[in-house]
Amino acid sequence: MDNQTAYYLYCLARSAVELKLADEGVFLWSANEMSAVIGEVRRDEFCGPDAEARLQDLTWLAPRACRHEIVIEHVMSQAPVLPARFATLFRSLGSLDRFLLDHRQSILNFFEQLGDKREWAVKGLLNRLVADQSVSCERSVLSPGRDYLEKKRGDNELRQKRSRRLDLVYQEAARKLQAHASGFRERKVWKASDSETPVEAIVNWAFLVPNSAEPGFHECIEQLGTAHRATGVSFVLTGPWPPYSFAPALGVPIEAGR
Repeated sequence: MDNQTAYYLYCLARSAVELKLADEGVFLWSANEMSAVIGEVRRDEFCGPDAEARLQDLTWLAPRACRHEIVIEHVMSQAPVLPARFATLFRSLGSLDRFLLDHRQSILNFFEQLGDKREWAVKGLLNRLVADQSVSCERSVLSPGRDYLEKKRGDNELRQKRSRRLDLVYQEAARKLQAHASGFRERKVWKASDSETPVEAIVNWAFLVPNSAEPGFHECIEQLGTAHRATGVSFVLTGPWPPYSFAPALGVPIEAGR
């Protein structure tokens, strides 16, 4: 390998598992009871003075991020994986070996705990129009004939009541879903940039669910959606995903630019 090339890490798997790779340019490197799924890239794609600008350019970023995810999901269809973050680079196979050796026990412990479990994402959504209509209905029942200021005050009180009620709804939902899972993480909620959109994400959760518990987990999602539809609350399930939310923090590898 010349000085312009780096090794790009997609994910790790146990070396005892036989893997078939479909993506051209991707290969396995085995060391310390682990198999690293890697490929060769040009260093200057990801490192150097122009790298930060490229990482902000969606036309450059999107196809590479998509390939990253496709490679990992192909491996995940065959065996449990520890997914690497996008653009995890090593300047040599020797630096990759050292990295795997340094973190060997954490990685092997992760695979032992992961077993047959898979990550599922659940977003809790709120339709503001439906929720506001429910508030209006309560107001019309509770405060007929009040003057404008009293109605305004009543609306605020009802919205605060609705907010407290929603908190309880999401707490109960998280508790019920966790009964089917062995792991739970709260993730960052990305708000829609369009303030006119009536539906907004309120919670963003990740669950690590054993294969045997997945039917019950999915049924629980459907039951929660049915129970709370009239209040504007819904739940969206996606997955299974590589277990990014539960992977151990292994530190920063030796960058290709060093």
